[in-house]
Amino acid sequence: LTGHGDEKLKKATQALNSSYFDKEDIAGFWDFLANLSLGKINILLVDDNLKFLKALANRIELKGHEPLMALNGKEALEIMKSNRIQLAIVDQRMPDIDGLVLITQLKKIDPTIKTMLLTGHGDEKLKEATEALNSSYFEKDDMGSFWGFFRKILQGLETTMAAAGMAEGGDYKDALKIKGPPKKK
Repeated sequence: LTGHGDEKLKKATQALNSSYFDKEDIAGFWDFLANLSLGKINILLVDDNLKFLKALANRIELKGHEPLMALNGKEALEIMKSNRIQLAIVDQRMPDIDGLVLITQLKKIDPTIKTMLLTGHGDEKLKEATEALNSSYFEKDDMGSFWGFFRKILQGLETTMAAAGMAEGGDYKDALKIKGPPKKK
């Protein structure tokens, strides 16, 4: 990032496999930061079906993120207490705690956590209850739309993490450029 660049410096930067930005064209820098992967995002997966849980975890690992698996609600709460979790994907029907109750408990531990209820036994009432918890709802037989939405959630988390990093460094106005102004409700 420079205010005194030229073509020679730009080529030297690119030869080092680095990105070059001129301060006069700062918009490209903000786009770069907003789309920058900030490392692994911890994703809590909770489902009592081990085969499904492993398949979900494998796909998330392929995307470069860290899945933490729990076979029930009690295990999920223990994982949550000792890890920073950005996203939890929770099954509705489990032997100890149902998904909506678990999501409520996870949000008590960390109100900023993003949550998704994934169920094979849903209905409109369950969908409305899930949305009332500010959580996303998906049927297991519609995994195509789930993966599309999952990508959007991850992009949003990465943008938020980039903006938070800028704000912590004292660059609040710059953080707003990445994250955008707060939305009015």
